[in-house]
Amino acid sequence: MTAPLSVEVFDTLHELQHFFRARMRKSMEAVRPELTFNEMRVLMRAGRQPGITQRDLVEHSHADKAQMARILAHLQDRGWLTRSASESDKRVRCLHLSAQGQRLFAQLRGLQEQVATELLQDCPPPVQAQLLALLQQARGSAAASSGTLATPPG
Repeated sequence: MTAPLSVEVFDTLHELQHFFRARMRKSMEAVRPELTFNEMRVLMRAGRQPGITQRDLVEHSHADKAQMARILAHLQDRGWLTRSASESDKRVRCLHLSAQGQRLFAQLRGLQEQVATELLQDCPPPVQAQLLALLQQARGSAAASSGTLATPPG
């Protein structure tokens, strides 16, 4: 029995994301074997959103607070991440990449670009742009119907 088209869309997105993550893990192991995939996700989010809070990371990643605290402590111990008090609320800690973390971010971003380019090599740039626009439209529609903000993934 064939699934409805809408389900096929999400199944295909899931499979594509699986291919991307598997290739990223393999690429990361070759370059940074000590870095876990979840640590990479946190670093990438902090690199794209300087000043993000631990709470925002927990909400975005759906990780529990304790797990996120361990990841952040580990990244800070390695010298890749710094935490500072928020200007608006001194109880809130804002996260920033250190200089070393920024270099790692650039390296990981390069890996992401390489893997994405390889996976989409048979899809010309205009088609990729069209696909992106459609996915952004779907994300916006899904966010609106669920009453959440449409935030970029990370």
